[in-house]
Amino acid sequence: MEIVSIAASRKKGTRKQCITEAELIADHGLDGDAHAGKWHRQISFLASESIEDAKNRGLNVAFGDFAENIATTGIDWKNMPVGTKLRLGEKVLVEITQIGKECKKKCAIFYQAGDCIMPREGIFAKVLEGGMIRCGDKIQIISPQMEVIHWHEDSIVKVSQNLIGEEPLSIRIQGKPYSVVMRTPGEEIPHVAGFCLGEGIVDNPDDFASLAFCDGTDTNVVTATLTASRKEIVSDLLERRGFVSQTSCGLCGKELIQDLYQDIKPMTDSLIIDIGKAASCLQSLYDHQPLKKETHASHAAAIYNKDCQLLSVSEDVGRHNALDKAMGKLFLDKKLSDASFLVLSSRISFELVQKAARAKIAMILAFSRPTELAVKLAKELDMTIACLAKEDGLFIYCGKKRLKR
Repeated sequence: MEIVSIAASRKKGTRKQCITEAELIADHGLDGDAHAGKWHRQISFLASESIEDAKNRGLNVAFGDFAENIATTGIDWKNMPVGTKLRLGEKVLVEITQIGKECKKKCAIFYQAGDCIMPREGIFAKVLEGGMIRCGDKIQIISPQMEVIHWHEDSIVKVSQNLIGEEPLSIRIQGKPYSVVMRTPGEEIPHVAGFCLGEGIVDNPDDFASLAFCDGTDTNVVTATLTASRKEIVSDLLERRGFVSQTSCGLCGKELIQDLYQDIKPMTDSLIIDIGKAASCLQSLYDHQPLKKETHASHAAAIYNKDCQLLSVSEDVGRHNALDKAMGKLFLDKKLSDASFLVLSSRISFELVQKAARAKIAMILAFSRPTELAVKLAKELDMTIACLAKEDGLFIYCGKKRLKR
């Protein structure tokens, strides 16, 4: 996700002139541009993929012709909600305020280009933090702040935190689903290139015939096409299937997330745990990690009952594996129904919430903060998520009703 073009104009409704760099001023917009000012549409964005599509439809257009300030690549603006914050380059922070606009009359841009896609596909934003931007600067999506409860001994206060983003990335080889991985959005093309190298699908970049987003804008789906010679070499490897079932070649990013939500029911328990005892269980996890003490290289998962008695604990180099092992022991002994809450040595990710929900474990405590998607899923399933606070105590992200003093 990056800036591919910057443009400005002194007069509204006219074609903008491309420039290589510009200054964005907080609560104003792009310095010297006619649309800047103290209002909600201080700067505008448009996907370069949309401009390319207009060209393919026969329109004689280039960057700036639709009066966009910034043209981007690799961003699915259609699914970008109002209120989303983005970091442009190192310093600039903007907030999306409007998607599309209503044009009361056809402007010079329409008559010049034969169409204007800004009313349908343009994105508008205000500048929160200013600074210089340049063509080629990276764009980072900043997760919205979440209100969290900080429990510390006898005090409970509300604080705000930014949680790291987590979304599924569908990797397709030769047009067919190969794997789905959960990741922090950004650098999708290099991610898939490295994945293919690690999997043995390619040995060098020349083995790719193409490597691109599936439809040009959905950054959750990347397709790698191999050269004919490389395809023949790895034909057996390509017969494998991915970690998450995919049933349609047209599966988009939103559908991928919906697919991951399937077959999970909301919690119906009446669990209440003493918050002090729960925090003690979390803080004492290291006492149950002999591998950690010897190697300093393992994760752990511990499962407790409602009385905070340890039922099962496992270690593994992988955090997902540790949880699978701890749950599997109780599952095979037909004692999983005794499980009330889970303690993890790692952060709480989407898959770990999903695994706990499948085991009907309603509460997860961890040493590191959860991802945004993990909290979203936990809220929908009426689960409890909390992590160790740096200043001592717990940060509670959802399901506070289960933790009592």
